[in-house]
Amino acid sequence: MKPQWIVIFFLFSSVSYGIDISPSKNTHPDILQTPRKHWSIIPFADPKRIDKANQINFHKIQSTLKVEPNRLSLSSLKDSLTTPSLRVVLTIFNSGRRTYTFKFPDSQRFDFRIRNASNEIIYVWSEDKEFLPMVGTTTLNPNDTLTYSEVVTIEELDQPLQPGTYWIDSILANYPEITSSTTLVVEP
Repeated sequence: MKPQWIVIFFLFSSVSYGIDISPSKNTHPDILQTPRKHWSIIPFADPKRIDKANQINFHKIQSTLKVEPNRLSLSSLKDSLTTPSLRVVLTIFNSGRRTYTFKFPDSQRFDFRIRNASNEIIYVWSEDKEFLPMVGTTTLNPNDTLTYSEVVTIEELDQPLQPGTYWIDSILANYPEITSSTTLVVEP
């Protein structure tokens, strides 16, 4: 019985000599050895390709601006017991078939300004605000809307309102291509 064990031992030990464990053997795929300009673990993750896929088609994005009330009477403001204010609402609509991701460098999402009939800026909403330095993103699906609104009291304006027509211009933060305007009529 002992000779059989010796034969089995020699068979197993000779098999281990047949295994090639030399470090010269190429076990890596060629893609790891050939340098690429933009190498990534994910084969289609070329940064230029990703940027192109994430581009926003601004022709498919529509913005509207609404101010409530859009007509003010100075005489009624004097008689009012509440603090007179304006509500500014910016709505962004995606009319395309793709989902778009908007990237923002801080916590600000939109801005607006009020101009008088002489085209002088009498108020900029973000001028006296501080925004958190926190990068953020917002996703807009097809046929969906984003709505941003803010209430501004008349007392916050840099100049008192006079009778006439005022322009309110809005912009989506970090996207100067997305703007909208409306008017505010102030009556005596």
